[in-house]
Amino acid sequence: MKNFISIIIPSYNKAPFIAETLESLINQTYPNWEAVIVDDGSTDNSIDIINAFCNQDSRIKLYERVKLPKGGSTCRNIGLKQAKGKYILFLDADDLLAQECLNQRLSLISQSPNNNFWVFSTGTFYKKIGDSNSIWVPKGDNFLIRFLKHNLPWNIMSVVWDRTYINQLNGFDTDFTRLQDVELHTRALLDKSVSFETYPTHLADAFYRIDTERTGQDIKQQLEKQKNGVLTYLKKTTPLLKTNKQKRAINGTIFEFITALNYNCLVLNNEVSLHVEIYKEIIQFIKEHPSNLFKLKYINFYVYLYKKGFWKIKGFNYTMKYLLCL
Repeated sequence: MKNFISIIIPSYNKAPFIAETLESLINQTYPNWEAVIVDDGSTDNSIDIINAFCNQDSRIKLYERVKLPKGGSTCRNIGLKQAKGKYILFLDADDLLAQECLNQRLSLISQSPNNNFWVFSTGTFYKKIGDSNSIWVPKGDNFLIRFLKHNLPWNIMSVVWDRTYINQLNGFDTDFTRLQDVELHTRALLDKSVSFETYPTHLADAFYRIDTERTGQDIKQQLEKQKNGVLTYLKKTTPLLKTNKQKRAINGTIFEFITALNYNCLVLNNEVSLHVEIYKEIIQFIKEHPSNLFKLKYINFYVYLYKKGFWKIKGFNYTMKYLLCL
């Protein structure tokens, strides 16, 4: 079918959420879709739940990851190989689509069909749609610079891809434990021949779950995974940057992780030893990759001021990030 769309869903131990996600697909007013679900070795009863939906609706198909490495990137790439749609939408196994999502997006895409991808607004929720006001809106420009700074203008569900193009990009980089979609979008925006459209006035029609129970990980596991993603992003992306503006901007990715590290360890959880451990690794990485990109003295100064309580001052983080990316 001309406007057939494949929704690719990696799934791992999402039994509490996956049924609601698949219901949001079945309830779509647009009928020409398939759901390609790739299980990542679940140990709960999520596979039983998914199989029940497969029996209910032939458009839903379940595959299992049969190769390493484990993780969402591998599962999404397996899904890409199985997908038959002209268009691709990536959906996590605990997120939701509004009923008109596919219909509205494909209607707009049909008016501008020759792009490589199309970007729409995405909302967030905790327990149900409407309980969070946070929205990704792809407005403005300088999207590449914003991704490098980790001022993310959109997320993985915001984008509908032309399947031919995302296959040309070779899909997701399986080295990434976190920032998989950030890396993919950065790589696409670095492509000088890329063509895309954004729809900043389009109301949010896909919703990212920010429930704290969704990951099943403690603070150390979350920060370790995020740290590995950030360091991989820095290592792989920095050599691809051509302009001084781009090279300065990537400091923002370091800054955002250190801010998360500071806040989680020094404010929320009083995990000072964990902060020391992870921060040492970040500093060691910067020392092993000497470059004027990574302004070590500013990073150390920022952490020093943060420990002194300057984070309580309105605009402190914004000002420090601005100085780091100058």
